[in-house]
Amino acid sequence: MKQTKENTEQIAVYSRKSKFTGKGESIENQVELCRQYIHAHYPNCNDEDILIYEDEGFSGKNTERPEFKKMMADARANTFSAIVCYRLDRISRNIGDFAKLIEELDGLKVSFISIKEQFDTSSPMGRAMMYISSVFSQLERETIAERIRDNMHELAKTGRWLGGRTPTGYKSESVEKITVEGKIKKACKLTLIPEEAEIIKQIYEPMKKSL
Repeated sequence: MKQTKENTEQIAVYSRKSKFTGKGESIENQVELCRQYIHAHYPNCNDEDILIYEDEGFSGKNTERPEFKKMMADARANTFSAIVCYRLDRISRNIGDFAKLIEELDGLKVSFISIKEQFDTSSPMGRAMMYISSVFSQLERETIAERIRDNMHELAKTGRWLGGRTPTGYKSESVEKITVEGKIKKACKLTLIPEEAEIIKQIYEPMKKSL
């Protein structure tokens, strides 16, 4: 655990949430927990010395976020001496981006602290553990994405329509079925529109003959 600092330097707090939903830690909760950490470890740091950067509705797959960019610009201007976040993946779920970030912050003499994992880059062990954690964070993101892709492929094999712009010649229809548990399960499937399908056929027929 990082020892108490006796200084009045400004400290940055960064928070991020992927979607505007009630699930997960809200932006407000993340900021409040970071404030509590700062007041406990930087007793001379007042609320006005805490700079808040919030990105809501942005994924952690990259660092293309407005408030994150603003924070890094302020870091390069030596505006604050440390960045505090609630959890490591609030910054990034990409190993490459995270490694570049830590390297740049190290060159700027800006500490990075993740209060959930209790990582602090001001120590060699803290930096090492943070890199290891970022590897698992990216693995989790890629595993979830792979699981979603596989699930969508399996659903498509059953003839279900997974959404998006409906192809010309088809319409999307909602269908219901009762599961063995007695629950009603809804899904969508594509249904052929004969008159539109005939138009498509007439368009592509000359092309087939010319091949």
